[in-house]
Amino acid sequence: MAAVVLAGGALTTAYAFDYADVVGKAQQLAARPFKPQPRIAQLAGLTYDEYRSIHFRPTATLWPRRHLHLQFFAPGYRFVRTVSISVLAAGHVHRLRFRRSLFHIPPGLYPHRLPRSVGYAGFRVLSNSYHPDRSPVAPNSQVIVFLGASYFRAKGSHEQFGLSARALALDTIAPRPEEFPHFIAFWIRRPARRAHALTVFALLNSPSATGAFRFRIRPGRAVHVRVRATFFFRRRVYELGIAPLSSMYMYDLCDRRPWAYPRPAIHDSEGFLLASRHAVRWRQLANPARVHQFVFPVRHLRGFGLIQRDRDFFDYESVSMRYQGRPSVWIRPRGAWGPGAATLVEIPTPNETNDNIAAFWQPAHPPSPGHAYRLRYTLIWNGSGPRESRAQVVRTRASERCVGRPVRFAIDFQGTRLGRLIAARRLAARLRTTAPGTPISHVRLRAVAHDRVRLSFTVAAHRPRALRIRAVLIAGGRPVSEVWDYVVAREEPPMQVLRRTRGGA
Repeated sequence: MAAVVLAGGALTTAYAFDYADVVGKAQQLAARPFKPQPRIAQLAGLTYDEYRSIHFRPTATLWPRRHLHLQFFAPGYRFVRTVSISVLAAGHVHRLRFRRSLFHIPPGLYPHRLPRSVGYAGFRVLSNSYHPDRSPVAPNSQVIVFLGASYFRAKGSHEQFGLSARALALDTIAPRPEEFPHFIAFWIRRPARRAHALTVFALLNSPSATGAFRFRIRPGRAVHVRVRATFFFRRRVYELGIAPLSSMYMYDLCDRRPWAYPRPAIHDSEGFLLASRHAVRWRQLANPARVHQFVFPVRHLRGFGLIQRDRDFFDYESVSMRYQGRPSVWIRPRGAWGPGAATLVEIPTPNETNDNIAAFWQPAHPPSPGHAYRLRYTLIWNGSGPRESRAQVVRTRASERCVGRPVRFAIDFQGTRLGRLIAARRLAARLRTTAPGTPISHVRLRAVAHDRVRLSFTVAAHRPRALRIRAVLIAGGRPVSEVWDYVVAREEPPMQVLRRTRGGA
């Protein structure tokens, strides 16, 4: 039997703990009826601003003298289902109790008494290597944050937070409401004093599934998060989303800018990138008039992600939001995932506060209830994303896309060989549409820099259905660039935005 003692506000259990223990807990949990984590009703009434006024005290940081250290989030606002957080050290499991003294809480904001079982809402990992000349607990030293349902987000040392990843997506586009699994427990292995990586174990629960996770987090200019996951399903799901990403796209240079927003572009991600064995595809994101779902069948997946390539401040002109500093996320499978489909979902949004973009992987053969489903992958959080092809799509421009008018496109490709190829007249463009016979005119390919070329063309106006267009650069009969993939909707009314009230933000 394990020895249990109470020390320093932590419940301590002496036994070796590893990923297999989390898998066992997930399997046992799946065999029982679903029971949600209890809500702390007293804290659900906090407003957004009230919750933001609660601050973790930097002097209470866990492991401040190590390269990697921890801070915690108090419950409240939308985060009222707390999680169990334990520390693994010296062969012991130390369960951390919630301590009000770790936070600066404005007077009267929290009730005097809270349930004995209250825990933390989540935690964040910081690195003193991000800003060596500053305090090791500086706020901008954050590496990764786990907060809310199964969401987590990370950033490199030269970036700021943007899009989020999730542990699992269930029924995102389905005839029934979407299901949001929750992390209910974390176990964090205390790193060695000079270690530059951190291991986190997590237990997931939802009405349809349970899951065991191991996250191996390595910060730096690019943050690498190696994920190992095992799922157990209580029942069949309508739509299973593996390694899901969630982001925001309102408009860009290729969209209609709404009258209430003077900035040239607003988005956390500008494109969806998909790499298979034979091609690399770039899909420019959109803020559609109605929900769009795109499914890309793939037999041999090399990776997919949501990418922010435009790093120029003057293309956003937002001092406060700094969209040019948002990271890209690339998901690289470890081992063969087998056949399936990469899925992109675009949801209309009237403002920049809603995540309206989702991307995930759907296996061709969904797992059956009662059977373990295992996979491994790496999330890479960095600047403009991976270089999976020799020439990348770096900018898309389009004229106003209204019914009855032709659409003019200008697409910039960038690659080291493009200047030499076009100078030697060895570079050409191949254009295809889903409607054979659709007139495409004014096709022109020209150099705009030593490593950049611009493809421009016009698509006819008469479109009884949505029109899908693909463009790729070829040399010697072979593709030398990503495949630019775009959909012109059948009808695109003027973008609607929420009316701003006087004195509002």
